[in-house]
Amino acid sequence: MKTLSNYRPRLLSIAAVFFLFINSILAGDPVFKELNRVKLPFEPSEKVYEHTQDFRFFLCSTKSDMLMFDGIEGKILWQKNFEKDFGNKKFSNQFWNQDANVILVFDEDTRKGIAVKYFIDGKTGKLLWQSDKYVSDYGQYELSYGFENFFDLSSKGVLLPTKESVDLVEVNTGKQIWSRKFELSGKAKEFDCMILAYYNLVKITTGKETAIYLTTTDGKEVTDIEPYFDLKKYLSDRKFATILPIKDKNMYVIMQGETNRKLSFLGSLGGVSTDIPKFLMKFIAYEEGTNKKLWQKEYKISFVWDWITDKPYYKLYYSSGKIFVEHAPFLKANDGLTVLDVMTGNKLWECYYSTYEMDSKLTKSIVTPFPAPDPLIYENAAYVVDKTKNKVSAYNAESGSLIWESEKYPDAKKIPTLIAASGNIIMGYGGDALIVTKTTQTGSGFCYNMHTENKRVECYGKSMDIYKRGYNNSDKYGIIAYDAKTGKIAWDSESISKKAKDKFSFIAGMSLVEGKLFCATDKNFFILDPKTGDVLSSIPVSKEGMGDTWKMYYFPEKQEIILNCDNGVIKIDAIGSKVKGTVKIKNIPYYPATYEMNVGPESLYSDYAIIIDGNPEKLKFDRFASIDLDKMVVRGSEDAGILFDDYPHFSTNAEMYFKSDGKDVVIFKIK
Repeated sequence: MKTLSNYRPRLLSIAAVFFLFINSILAGDPVFKELNRVKLPFEPSEKVYEHTQDFRFFLCSTKSDMLMFDGIEGKILWQKNFEKDFGNKKFSNQFWNQDANVILVFDEDTRKGIAVKYFIDGKTGKLLWQSDKYVSDYGQYELSYGFENFFDLSSKGVLLPTKESVDLVEVNTGKQIWSRKFELSGKAKEFDCMILAYYNLVKITTGKETAIYLTTTDGKEVTDIEPYFDLKKYLSDRKFATILPIKDKNMYVIMQGETNRKLSFLGSLGGVSTDIPKFLMKFIAYEEGTNKKLWQKEYKISFVWDWITDKPYYKLYYSSGKIFVEHAPFLKANDGLTVLDVMTGNKLWECYYSTYEMDSKLTKSIVTPFPAPDPLIYENAAYVVDKTKNKVSAYNAESGSLIWESEKYPDAKKIPTLIAASGNIIMGYGGDALIVTKTTQTGSGFCYNMHTENKRVECYGKSMDIYKRGYNNSDKYGIIAYDAKTGKIAWDSESISKKAKDKFSFIAGMSLVEGKLFCATDKNFFILDPKTGDVLSSIPVSKEGMGDTWKMYYFPEKQEIILNCDNGVIKIDAIGSKVKGTVKIKNIPYYPATYEMNVGPESLYSDYAIIIDGNPEKLKFDRFASIDLDKMVVRGSEDAGILFDDYPHFSTNAEMYFKSDGKDVVIFKIK
């Protein structure tokens, strides 16, 4: 059964848009500036506002009509009626290769013959070429995925197979660049072909254990694929590259999977599983600037992955001459954290560590990814939080021998903070967490597979597995400072409570600023001595009338602290230890809406956005607002449904977003 891959974005009626607009004005929230609007001649149902990241091209269609409009200029570029222009009343198969800006439409292939494939220029709407030679579905290969994803920029070629050959074809002209005939060594259902993104190679799978590799440029067969690894292409694709920059050594390290197709090693797994695979990973170090290879090593790394997105739970982290590879344990007591020497790549030691925590019951499982902080090196010892034992462990940073292990701490679901200062290791425990749940249900037998960013359904006869995202904001909170040499408790939140005469039951965040520990609770903001836990001073944030604080962010480059409170946002000058500005607005406890607006984590300050209405525990979000933290003003507020749609509504760097009631498309400017 085919997986549903395209879903209709959230559409708002004119009445709903008007109501929300009036509601915003009455609530006093500014609205975003309208850039332009486009009125469409039909309501799209197949290609529904698919767009390039810069908003220059928007593709919309039904089964019978298609058009492209320019979101920047606000005008329709071209329109096609399939019956009039191609002699077909409808096309159920419609795909867009955005890199080439070419659209492919076709009917289903039948036993009697292969359907004609039409290739359309995305800029002009003109028919570029057509062919009845290439199959739409064969073995593991699907033309829908291949056309959209297998594109060689240098030759402008796409990979198109028949049942006897695989061709690389110039997508704009239909000219064959090369063709390779193949013979199946296994069953037809095992056939597959793909362009290996970072190797400049084409892989053709002809059987379960058999594959041939061809050069992408001329189709010549090769046996050793490693010389064809394209470092430059790999590095340019930062979205998928696993790269660890090491500035103090003027180098960077790549973790490279076995096939390197996007998330590489996951490409061939398929499906969803809770098994822990173990893959041979290459670690390659290069000199910054020259790209000279310094060393290369191979180690087996185990991991689990996100049940919904298939993204693996692992991290590369650097500290004090050591590379920490954080992954999943593989049935061993000393596995999960692999420590490498940065200059040689040699494995120094391993210890127990887990990048996830699972709570399993008969029909329901809950996974919390990355519940513990990164390992910490301090005075030649490495400190690790073991979420299985609920203990902090200290290891010799060079040999990995155990120095001490703490007593058991409260069973918090999240450990957000581990700080070294003044001879202590300070752990802040308790925090909100995004979780993934898996439930198994039985039904009547009617079931269809589906897959979005936040939900996945896998059908197995009369049973189905349902995977959903969730939000957990219920936890135990506190602070424990351990003596770095002995592991004994030096002070904790109880001792602070007595000194500060504050219950200290909730920790909104902690950061070390110029040797002082800045600590936000729900009611107060304290500056602590990290050695003794004594309260050095406090900032009277409660006087700002913003309600309880539930999250703190420290921005070192700005030397500012941002507090999220129930009724607004507070900005603190970390050096002057004083309130620098406030924004009064309803602020719902959840992760920043910024993360859903097509920006990177480095843009959190410049594109700061919050949820201002909704119920995060039910993943129900009604409204969000963008905050200018420099000026401490609200840029505008909007329906939060566009943040979590199955199709993105935001342009690159959150400069713009769009909304629609079906036919009217409105482009708004955020900043």
